[in-house]
Amino acid sequence: MYYFGYCTYLLESELRKYLPEAKKVTHATAPNHQVQFRAAGERTDRGWCHLADRSTYGKAAQGIVFEVDESHLEDHFDDFDIVFLTVRGDDGQAYDCFTYVLSQPGIRMRPPRFYWERVPQGLAEQQFPAAYQAEVQRTFDEAAECPDFDRPMPAGAPGRSADSR
Repeated sequence: MYYFGYCTYLLESELRKYLPEAKKVTHATAPNHQVQFRAAGERTDRGWCHLADRSTYGKAAQGIVFEVDESHLEDHFDDFDIVFLTVRGDDGQAYDCFTYVLSQPGIRMRPPRFYWERVPQGLAEQQFPAAYQAEVQRTFDEAAECPDFDRPMPAGAPGRSADSR
């Protein structure tokens, strides 16, 4: 089973918290998708990563295809759904993957600092092109400010509830 990782899951330490067995297959592109930062529905306490597929014609989100256990199809995280998409690997192959997206993407809003910092760190760690890293930074900069940008990272092990992540 393939998982398309983007945003915070590109940072190795973050990926291992949720998908410890993941094996990297290849860098990949999701045509007509864009990484965005959005509130979860009507809640405007913070933003989250979202892989948008509406009004994104001509855009391309970059990420990594990982081989993971299919038991992750049973995972549930507050405010997120599992969706399926086909991405193009840098190896020339097409991969049918699942990934997580916001259930009800709200307004464009930046996530808190502790969450956001995982995004550029992951992009750099996985050696994505500088132009793509700059594009993600612009998308972040264009979103509304997080009302509590410097909120502390939740203590303890991350869980499935929004309060623990």
